[in-house]
Parts: sequence; C-alpha cells; structure tokens
Amino acid sequence: MTNFLQDGDVLVFQGDSITDTGRDTTADGLGSGYVSLIRGWLQARYPGVKYRLFNRGVGGDRTVELLARWKPDCLDLRPTVLSIMVGVNDVWRLRDEWNGQTFVPQALFEENYRRLLDQAGPVDRLVLMSPTTIENERDEELAAHLDQRAAFVRALAREAGAIYVPAREAFQRALNESPEVQWTLDGCHPTPAGHALLASTWLGAVGLQ
Repeated sequence: MTNFLQDGDVLVFQGDSITDTGRDTTADGLGSGYVSLIRGWLQARYPGVKYRLFNRGVGGDRTVELLARWKPDCLDLRPTVLSIMVGVNDVWRLRDEWNGQTFVPQALFEENYRRLLDQAGPVDRLVLMSPTTIENERDEELAAHLDQRAAFVRALAREAGAIYVPAREAFQRALNESPEVQWTLDGCHPTPAGHALLASTWLGAVGLQ
C-alpha cells in the first residue's frame, strides 16, 4: 500500500472529453488518455494494491451535465478517491453553442461545482484538477475565463481539504517552454504527449510519482 492508494479503494475519474477519451470503445472502459496512463502507472508501480478504477468522463459535459448525472456516475459507485476535471466546456460555449449548451458564467460555475462536492458526501481523498486550455491560449478572453475557473478550483481545494492538481498551469508552462511539442490536437484536446503531461501532473500531486 501507499500513503494515497489503499487496498479496497474505488477510484472514480469525472469530467468531460479530456477524461472520456473514447472510454466506451476500449475493453477496460478507461479510454486512451490520462486515466488509462494513470492506471498503467499504478499497475506497474504498485502491483500488490487491490482497487477498482472507473472512468466516468463524458465528452461535451459542463458542470451542468455533470450535476445531472452525478448519482449514477458518482454517488452509486461509492468512491473513496474522487478526481474531478471540468470547466473547459463551461467556457468554450462562449464561442460556440453545442447541443443547446451555452456559456456558464463564473458564478454559476462556482455554484455548480460546490453542489457537486456537497452531493458527493464524504470522500476519503478528493482530487480537483484545473481546466486546461482552449486554442492553446491564443484566445485571450477564453484564457482569462479559464484562469478564473482554475483560481476557483485551487481555492476550493484548499477549502475542502482536497488535493489540487495544477493541470492548467502545467499546460501553460509546457506551451511556453516547449512550443515545438504538439500538446493538443485542436488547442484543447490533448495529444498523447498532453495526456502524459496530465497523468504525470496528477500522479505528482497525489504523491504517487
């Protein structure tokens, strides 16, 4: 066992397409992104620890949709470790509506996020990831909205006694320091390198790397 990962744990990863990554098309239901990479690392590094791990990300979700499916995709799984990464779509809808979804203002984003945590009840280990990037930071208005969301998630993690994963900060640093690397496919959705960055940042934040 480790200080973070314990025998009998139920790990649930929640979010949007960045978490989803086609999980319904993979045999293990974990998709092809950072969740699968985290699982691979845990298997290699801690083979003796017995746990269950679920990916419940859904492409396109905002905090609004996450709330609507919170019972079957979170509460009913009874997680001991809950990791949440959401917020990109709340912001991105400022530019393009999708399936009737619209922009979620900061105040409503904060309200929704607090409701998610309130309804989750007692979780042994809560992990909150900041939303990452849109247009690789070229759209200054969207970047400013994402900065607001990340600042809130960071403050909420402190308030809730959760672990904060600086995913946005990691992507901003990577885009600035290594622009020759393709970190995203379209300015938002990570490439394999981007997902490796997310997995490494998550593992480092929870003390498993």
